[in-house]
Amino acid sequence: MKIVDMKSAIIGSNVCLRIVTDKGIDGYSQVENFKEYIAVNNDYYKQQIIGCDPTDVEDVMRRIRRLGAFKPWGKYVSSIEMALWDIAGKEAGVPVYKLLGGKVRDKVRVYCTRYPGLKMPNEDPGNKGLEAEARAENILAIHEQAGFSIIKSPVAYHSPLFRSKAEDVTAGFTYNSYPMVPKCQYPENFNGSMLTTKGLDYLINYVRTIREKVGPDIGIAFDCGPGLMAPDALKFAKGVEDCNVMWLEDLVSGDYTPYNLAQVYRDITWNTTTNIHTGEQVYLRQNYREMIEGQCVNVIGPDPADVGGLAELKWITEYANLHGILMAPHGVFDGIFGMAALTQVSCTLPNNYIAYEYPKGDPDWWYDIVKGLPENFFKDGFVKVWDAPGIGVEFDIPKAEKYLGPEDKDFFM
Repeated sequence: MKIVDMKSAIIGSNVCLRIVTDKGIDGYSQVENFKEYIAVNNDYYKQQIIGCDPTDVEDVMRRIRRLGAFKPWGKYVSSIEMALWDIAGKEAGVPVYKLLGGKVRDKVRVYCTRYPGLKMPNEDPGNKGLEAEARAENILAIHEQAGFSIIKSPVAYHSPLFRSKAEDVTAGFTYNSYPMVPKCQYPENFNGSMLTTKGLDYLINYVRTIREKVGPDIGIAFDCGPGLMAPDALKFAKGVEDCNVMWLEDLVSGDYTPYNLAQVYRDITWNTTTNIHTGEQVYLRQNYREMIEGQCVNVIGPDPADVGGLAELKWITEYANLHGILMAPHGVFDGIFGMAALTQVSCTLPNNYIAYEYPKGDPDWWYDIVKGLPENFFKDGFVKVWDAPGIGVEFDIPKAEKYLGPEDKDFFM
């Protein structure tokens, strides 16, 4: 079997990949939402893999692995890897998890960051975020309506509400104000500003209020940045130690920062009992080595669509397990194909696995243009592992074609 083409198409807000073979077996994958600019790389990577046997996944990846980088620049390489596994599983007639060593669990726990379509109380129409009491109500509503046992909330510089307060010099949350960069989706997140006592107390009380109102039966996690200075991050973590949060994520570096600052995380992690988490932006195992060997965090969260794919994620998880570090993979914007791929790899992982970040089909019409998902595959905070060959989901081509733009009309041809 040989690769004869690789095509990309924007469907909704996702770039989708199709690897075409001379045997009529196609592999599909999905790039994280809102990365349309990534599609221009398709011809470049295609030329590197044309003529390769797609079932020799590692041989293909040796050709392109060095040609990626930290989020978002490793996404194409990572998505190619997942499409290759899709082909390999279909060719062998088995689900991908069989090729990754076999499953150790029949259902996989997932956690919630965002879940479009849920009716939640106290939504802020101004998109400035939610105060703690309202967010606690929303957590309870998500748990009641969708069954998630772990729910993650934005806080500190990851929260639009906090950023608006930090930008307002009269609010007194920071000693320096860094206004939002116009038309920039990913600004500097106010890096470099020490929090005032008022700002730090706000963060601690935010977490404490949510824990008190939500109660002990729902795991709560917090995406915190990046952007905090190390002393503030440590004070924050120590200030919520008795809240037993699942983790504080990306306190210092993280989302869209092309480095780890492992030594900074180490000094925070070693001086608090609160679980510290980072890693969604990291590309390849080599860039996790210092973080893992130095036990610089308690939880890591690589995204298979950023880190280099499914095999890379599994290797990192097993290496982390040897060092007593937990695993909670990122993936909120990876779409239905990403969800299927995450399920395939997560069911094979050792016991340091906690849960993966659940990517719901968004918009809901995504569920109409794919086939292969079993009935009630998601229930009570778990995804049931199913046994279709490959990653376990396919496009319903006649339905999916309706969502192709004029420039992508040949995607399924």
